[in-house]
Amino acid sequence: MTDTVVKGDRNATIEAKLHSAGFALGDSNFYSLTLGSDGCIYYTLSSHDRDCHGRFYRYDPQTDDVQLIGDLGEIVGESGRKSIPQGKSHTPFFEMDGKMYQATQYGFFAGVDGKEQPAAVPEGYTQYPGGHFVEIDMATLECRDLAIAPPAEGILTAGLCTKNRRLYGLTWPRGIFIYHELDGDRLRDLGPCCRGGEVGEGDQYLCLCRAFAVVPDTGIVYFTRATGDIVRYDPSTNALTTIEENLKRDILGEWDPHKGGHQGYNWRGIRWHDRDRVFYGVHPRSGFLFKFDPAKEKLDLIRRICADAVLRSGRYEPFYYGYLALDYGPDMADTIYYLTGTYGVPGHDNKKLNEATHLITYNLRTDQLDDHGVIRLEDGRYARTSQTIAVHPNGRIYTCPWIENLDKGKGTDAGLVDLISFANPLA
Repeated sequence: MTDTVVKGDRNATIEAKLHSAGFALGDSNFYSLTLGSDGCIYYTLSSHDRDCHGRFYRYDPQTDDVQLIGDLGEIVGESGRKSIPQGKSHTPFFEMDGKMYQATQYGFFAGVDGKEQPAAVPEGYTQYPGGHFVEIDMATLECRDLAIAPPAEGILTAGLCTKNRRLYGLTWPRGIFIYHELDGDRLRDLGPCCRGGEVGEGDQYLCLCRAFAVVPDTGIVYFTRATGDIVRYDPSTNALTTIEENLKRDILGEWDPHKGGHQGYNWRGIRWHDRDRVFYGVHPRSGFLFKFDPAKEKLDLIRRICADAVLRSGRYEPFYYGYLALDYGPDMADTIYYLTGTYGVPGHDNKKLNEATHLITYNLRTDQLDDHGVIRLEDGRYARTSQTIAVHPNGRIYTCPWIENLDKGKGTDAGLVDLISFANPLA
């Protein structure tokens, strides 16, 4: 760990451009945005409305065109059924052999004692059928429903192993580990692996991990529990085990893993670094960057990569679950790009926003940390709670944040979610 001083112009404003899909009920995006090998941005606009399914989109930077790939309900054959909808996808898009793979998740849920839990099924509706694995043909944009999770379980966390040609999933709310064999057309269910998951009571409650770490060479999958345990799935034994290393560190804060409102000692965003042969990831709220070496099964903390104002104040990051927006730059992945938040800024009509999004970069070779300032649209609206990021070689950065609404609502954070882009300050 290091005490490197944050540089960059932390008081700067980064001007962003809106690429609107015109989806009025699109109200969230968690982790579901990916740069494809075709140079296009694939993303989901999700909805918490009980009558609305989420939607897949593709944005082409060369033509500045937003294209609807499909409505999730129509893709999986559930549109018009009056079942709890496929409101969200909560994972990146995974690419292999000209196809993109995605997973669907609940959108309609309730908050109980700070915990996110399934809402009661409204009268006239049927239970959520289960999340789906979906395949998208990148050439034709045709979609194919591959498999469905157990009833009333969405697919919260997913990963693709290109070596074994498998899609992995962790379901919500119970935390069931599943996988789908792309060649064998087979779904396997290994059962709950995080106690009672997010519907557990007392010490059986654990907030679930939102990101898998899939090792390309071995196909081994790692994820965390809110207790700090690091779990390994080994495809050679088809077994889940807990490794000796642990993410529960004093410096990350003191978290009760059996209470809601936080991610505990789970990691948040995590990505494979091909040259270093390790994963780099972030612990939520503390904003601590870490390195996880799967060959040694060793995890080392590096430093906090929060916004400058948060670092100086010694506070946690604003959003209660932390931020998933972690990516590498085009400079041989020397630079980590991270979107995080700072506390209240004056918004439209001097309404105080709970947070505003800042762009952070950290160079793995020079140990240089930069806060490049706050992201604001051309019309003056602030971006906040950004949970996605794609650093494009065209010199722009893409994300789907919440956007301040200038037209309605007395609430300070009323707004919509949509795709925006802004110039990469390091391009």
